[in-house]
Amino acid sequence: MADIIAMFGRWAKSGLLALLDGSSSSSSSVEPTRGNALDELQRIKRMLPRIKAVLEDAEEREIQDRSVKLRLSELRCLAYDIDDVIDEYEYDVQAAQMEARATEESYHYGKRKQGDDEQYDQDEHVQGINTLASSSSQVPPISDCMVEKLREIHKIFDEIERDRKRLHLREDDGVRQTVSAQNYRLTSSLVDESNIIGREREKEKIVKLLLSDLQVSNKIIVIPVVGMGGVGKTTLAQLIYNDPRICQHFDLRIWIYISKDFDLVKLTKEIYRSTTNKSCEEAVGFDYLQDSIKKELMKFKRIFLVLDDMWNDNQCLWESFLIPFHSAGIVNILFTTRNKKVADVIRTTNIFHLGFLSEEQGWRLFQQRALCDDENLMKIGQKIVNKCGGLPLAIKLLGSHLRLEKDEDKWMSILESELWDLDPGTNEIFPALKLSYQMLPIHLKPCFRYCSLFPKKRIPDKIHLIWLWMAQGYIQPKIRGKTMEEIGREYFDELLGRSLFQETKYGNNFEMHDLVYDLAVSISNNEFIIMKSEGDNQNNCRSNNARHLAVHDEPTNNEALKGILAFPFLSRLVALHSIFCYDQRIINDFQLLDSTRLRVLHIEIDQYDSNFLKFNGSIASMKHLRYLCFRGSNLKARHWTKVALPSLFNSLHSIGNVQVLDLCHYHDPIILPTSIKNLINLRHLILPHGSFMPCGISKLTCLQTLKCVVVKDGDPEGGGLGEIEDLASLTGNCCISGIDYANNVEDFKKANINGKKHIRGLLIYWRNLTCYDKFDVHIYFDAKNQVKKKSFKLEEVKLEALRPHNNLKALEIHDYPGKLFPSWVGDPSYSKLQDITLQECNKWDGSGKVLDRDLPCLQSISIIQCGMLENIEVVQSSSLKRLVIESCLQITSLHWLCSLHGLEKLKIRNCDYLLFSAEEILPSKLQFVCFELCRSLRSIPGLQNLPSLKELKLKRCPSLELTLEEKLSTMPSVLEIVDCPQLKKWCQRYGYEYIESPRCFF
Repeated sequence: MADIIAMFGRWAKSGLLALLDGSSSSSSSVEPTRGNALDELQRIKRMLPRIKAVLEDAEEREIQDRSVKLRLSELRCLAYDIDDVIDEYEYDVQAAQMEARATEESYHYGKRKQGDDEQYDQDEHVQGINTLASSSSQVPPISDCMVEKLREIHKIFDEIERDRKRLHLREDDGVRQTVSAQNYRLTSSLVDESNIIGREREKEKIVKLLLSDLQVSNKIIVIPVVGMGGVGKTTLAQLIYNDPRICQHFDLRIWIYISKDFDLVKLTKEIYRSTTNKSCEEAVGFDYLQDSIKKELMKFKRIFLVLDDMWNDNQCLWESFLIPFHSAGIVNILFTTRNKKVADVIRTTNIFHLGFLSEEQGWRLFQQRALCDDENLMKIGQKIVNKCGGLPLAIKLLGSHLRLEKDEDKWMSILESELWDLDPGTNEIFPALKLSYQMLPIHLKPCFRYCSLFPKKRIPDKIHLIWLWMAQGYIQPKIRGKTMEEIGREYFDELLGRSLFQETKYGNNFEMHDLVYDLAVSISNNEFIIMKSEGDNQNNCRSNNARHLAVHDEPTNNEALKGILAFPFLSRLVALHSIFCYDQRIINDFQLLDSTRLRVLHIEIDQYDSNFLKFNGSIASMKHLRYLCFRGSNLKARHWTKVALPSLFNSLHSIGNVQVLDLCHYHDPIILPTSIKNLINLRHLILPHGSFMPCGISKLTCLQTLKCVVVKDGDPEGGGLGEIEDLASLTGNCCISGIDYANNVEDFKKANINGKKHIRGLLIYWRNLTCYDKFDVHIYFDAKNQVKKKSFKLEEVKLEALRPHNNLKALEIHDYPGKLFPSWVGDPSYSKLQDITLQECNKWDGSGKVLDRDLPCLQSISIIQCGMLENIEVVQSSSLKRLVIESCLQITSLHWLCSLHGLEKLKIRNCDYLLFSAEEILPSKLQFVCFELCRSLRSIPGLQNLPSLKELKLKRCPSLELTLEEKLSTMPSVLEIVDCPQLKKWCQRYGYEYIESPRCFF
């Protein structure tokens, strides 16, 4: 803490505390006035990063003194206030510039309106432009209201500086966490196996790997075990280390506990002591240590090293540590870590992710610790185990707390209490989990804390969570050329890699373990308020310092936010930056809140309340707003359409800072007003399905996401496809569908798809596509009242006009009615293209150079339901890994297949006339092979020469025969031979299962 105060002192000496005249005493500074306010604004703008640096330094320390904590809290509030003032002024500057541009456009429009051919005086024109340019560069005056805010900031900073001088600090205040927090646990190789429940399967898998024949002399094998804190990584490592087979197999075993500080000299001394059985003097040189270890290790044939609790991701340090091991025989290293990034840096094998205990295993472990046989207590115990979510450390601790306890009230108290409320002297869970937070880089800590606002099990998807972090200013581009979204993905992936998020089977959806969520709530301090329905726990924030509010669950009475009465500090004195409302009516009490400083407004409305209009109307005053999202199941209501949406749209001109506008959960299409063009900072626009392309959207040059908008040729209510001409920032996967109903080719050309260099995937669909969630950009043509002009040439011209940028990685074309593809399809200039799908292109017979030109990065080709396709040439480099051909009924030969030397997956389905000659041999690297419904197929040359084959499916190929000599070179893990009558004897010969369907029709 002394360092923090010293920094305050340095500020005072350098004049950074003085807002006016730069003197070292804040009391001598001049109070802000209209005359000097702009200078004051620039001074506090320079001061803000320094204040944040102090707060970040304090974050890295264990602050004990309550008065110091209070001053830091006040300083944090001051940082918020400064940030708000700076942001408000920058908004005013932006508004002034927009007004100047509008005046300039009006000036030119007025001149042109006099007649297209009228020539007006050139000098007058230049003079007008210069005048307008001058007005656009003028700095808007600072209002009296802002001057008052500057005075308040000045006053608060003076108070903090005066109080700082009166602080009495202890010598042990502010010890860095990296020193004080690491000794809550030490580990050794010893373990009592009789107390271990589960992990048999995980242990066997790793032991078999360690004993396998894959190890090569002088090669170091590194096996990482990754999982969240308390999941049992150390226990698993101990079980493996003490397994009799491991003890017998390895001549030397070493166990080292690493923890947070990867001290290379200290670790080398540990290795020295373990290998030589000699003590190590402090003055011994590093070179001597490594040389001695090297000579000692050469005596052993097989070495097994366990490094427990690794945090180091510095490649250079790791390589230095390994130097003595390179001269040894077979070296196997098993290490445990919470951080996937650490594993990626040093591993040589696949990562072993250690999951949670099953419900049955968790209950057995709990019973072992609690020693309970009472039926009622066991029912409560089951709920306690469920609360622990399969985390062994939590189950063991709570079971031990209740050991031989017969009082049902105490069991209920454990069930209903938060884990951090347990006795600190015996609570090992919270320190174990908190260490993961303490070890986070400083820029990730606010991102993690912010997750405390969301209900359990309802963490936003990855994309929206990144947008929310952006709205709060947690993501600041530091690398030139990277967007905030790209940096945000790196932030998210690091939290995921550190086991603070858990993957699910639903793509971009992730979750937090309940105990990790509880950790986020416990450290979210007074800046976060979580209000819940009566009877539920909530954080105990009672401070005007609150900046983020979340309302969870349906309250027990109709006066929904009655909780505000229990939180009297929730008044206009609280300058909230976030409001989240889940499953909640919007009611009058929201008007009590100061929403003018909001960065985030996320409302999920299950039932519309007319009072929402009053709150909705206040959106016009939200100058700072970055993220606006309305969701709910009943947004179809008529009064929402007639009242709420127009009220929102009337406010669009006032929220020029907004980056995300998400209205996709509204049921009916909407027509955005032309004032949408004022949202020049808008990056992500998500509209209900069927909403018209907004006129004026071409002004939104920052736009990356645009879905789901419909265009009509010549419709005055909405813009055409050409509206996206200048939207060069559109990013990700783009779908343009319903092309069959578009006739304005010039609009296609104007759209300038070729100029969208950030589009990575392009799906072009002639029919309308209703599944649109997976696309970042989705534009489709409305089929209603549209007249289709049938012409092969017209369709070819449309597709030619949709030529994408050469950065494209994935291309899909569906229902294309043309006979030839334009020259850009398959052009070698698409050197980054990885995936091509051509589906239902029923007029294409294979003509033209589509796939017979080498694309160096192409990995996957899918040709599906191309009914006229007879012959096709595929000439690709070894990069091609996957080939799928389905329902191409006229195709007869794949003579080029044998040249695809890198092919790993082959699926041929429903190709009636396909035949293989003896020379057409399957590529030898195939791992997955499927032939289905190929009625004329008689043989598959090369099937017996696939040493890497993992999956083989031969289905409903009635003419397919394999000779009895054609034995598979390896037994695949998946083998399905179904309804291929000519293969019965072959299956019998080699003991393969043959399946015959009860009713088989070919």
